[in-house]
Amino acid sequence: MNATRLDDIQEEENEALLTLVLPPALSDMLVDWLLEQPEVEGFISLPVNGHGGSEHSMSAAEKVAGYRKGWMVQTHMPQKAACELLGRLKQQFRGSDVHYWMMPLIVGGHLE
Repeated sequence: MNATRLDDIQEEENEALLTLVLPPALSDMLVDWLLEQPEVEGFISLPVNGHGGSEHSMSAAEKVAGYRKGWMVQTHMPQKAACELLGRLKQQFRGSDVHYWMMPLIVGGHLE
């Protein structure tokens, strides 16, 4: 997604689901950073295995196993806030091999 598209969706008032996939070594640092962000009311984090992608950046052990270990973090918030958070993430964690995607969230809440 390019910056122009991010600018376009910042005008929306809908909710977004922001997903980050990162190397395990970065998980504690990124979780601590997210906990300091005022628009992040909560998130989930879980270990994941990544398959495919750029094999040239995989270690020999990852190539043999056929996957790369990682962590996935998901949070939802208004789209504008998610875009602003993503902008700060790009500044703070540039070059750290974090993959992201953002999707519209149709509905979310607590079962009561």
